Amino acid sequence: MSDNYQRIEALAAVIRESKGANQELLLEWLKRGLLEATENEYGTPQNIKVIWDQKKDDVCILALMKVVKEVEPEMDHLQITRKKARKYDSEADYDNEVGVPINFDDFGRSAINMFRREFHTLERSAEREKVYEEYSGRIGQLIPRCVVQQVYRNRVNVRIAGQIEALIPPEERARGERFEHGDTVLPVLVEVLSPESTEPQLVLSRATPILVKRLFEREAPEIDEGVVQIMAIAREAGVRTKIAVASNDIRVDAVGTFVGMKGMRVQSVMRELNGERIDIIPWTIDRKLLITSALLPATVLRVVMEKRVNQETGEEETLMIATVPDDEIGRAKGKGGHNVRLAGKLVGCRIEVEERSLWESRKQWEDMLRIDIHEFDCVNDKLAERLTRAGFDSADRILDSPTEDILEVQGVGAVKMKNLLKEAREVTKSRIIAVDLKKKEAMIAALEDDTEGDSDTENAAE
Repeated sequence: MSDNYQRIEALAAVIRESKGANQELLLEWLKRGLLEATENEYGTPQNIKVIWDQKKDDVCILALMKVVKEVEPEMDHLQITRKKARKYDSEADYDNEVGVPINFDDFGRSAINMFRREFHTLERSAEREKVYEEYSGRIGQLIPRCVVQQVYRNRVNVRIAGQIEALIPPEERARGERFEHGDTVLPVLVEVLSPESTEPQLVLSRATPILVKRLFEREAPEIDEGVVQIMAIAREAGVRTKIAVASNDIRVDAVGTFVGMKGMRVQSVMRELNGERIDIIPWTIDRKLLITSALLPATVLRVVMEKRVNQETGEEETLMIATVPDDEIGRAKGKGGHNVRLAGKLVGCRIEVEERSLWESRKQWEDMLRIDIHEFDCVNDKLAERLTRAGFDSADRILDSPTEDILEVQGVGAVKMKNLLKEAREVTKSRIIAVDLKKKEAMIAALEDDTEGDSDTENAAE
């Protein structure tokens, strides 16, 4: 058994056990490493041939050299005389190629180091290719057996199953989570980088909402069975998660299934998330009812939908306004506004919450602005009844509705339509002026009351 074989077979055995490399791959790595080494040694690479004969327990590494009459200067690694060639092949003749065994002892130290670097570079490249093939189809899945190796500048480097390096970047960490060397962590795979990347290939997350979903799938087999399902999920990692769940079986309570007996299932998930709060609500296609549940523990009195133009994007967006009791406004918004933000993410639109007193005050002024059709001078009682039944019961409805729709009402012709529009504009304008004046008077009165209250407080203190 040659010394070359002993060295290479020992290295190959280790690589096959740990990386799963096969014989053909090892031979290719060896050949490419030798090409780099010979190029470093001689300036130009030799034509290398590697033969692995396991029956004889030997590895034969040959340099294919051309048989010539006289070896040219600095070409002794590519050319050989016929006399020397016939030591390896008795029938060798001019212009033939002869395989000359390579001995590692013929190389200088720098060439040997080049060979080692190239060999190990190819080894790492093959390992990264294998990782990419194995994990690229597992994005969105839980990755168990992760052990923290290092925490540096909020980056958490972990090792999977003791072999594969992975990374939890700062943006994928849950708020308040702290890791130390040796800690076991259960994340979700969110990205697999290409084998050419110099970073750890596997990007893991503890902040994605998918983590909560996967943890519940582990706790509740009814999800895999299709009995219950998660319809929507919103999460602020480390703070709170809201999920809307539905049942495909009328006999099964979806919320109870996720909570579990005595809360065991949801508590198990919360423990894995280091105490993160989880709100589980029943799913419904009625967006207003869903908002009512999503804003729990606050009591929602009413929900209205408005269309507004987003000042930043310039696009029209749906806005839901929820009214809550004055003493529950803080509960509805949550600390830092997280409760209303999560509810908006869950429902799929922006939500604003307002106090009941504010809504009642605004409604009072809106009611004052409303001008009933019976107040029009150009409309008699009979026509007013017809217009009301048709849905044109106020000045704003007259102004906002298409003219052709109003003309379909019996008793409304072109002249009457003209008078209706004229009077609607006039009375609306005068009513707005009157209401604005009352608003100013109310504001002045409120300021005076505040001033008197401050004076009384100062006098009492004296």
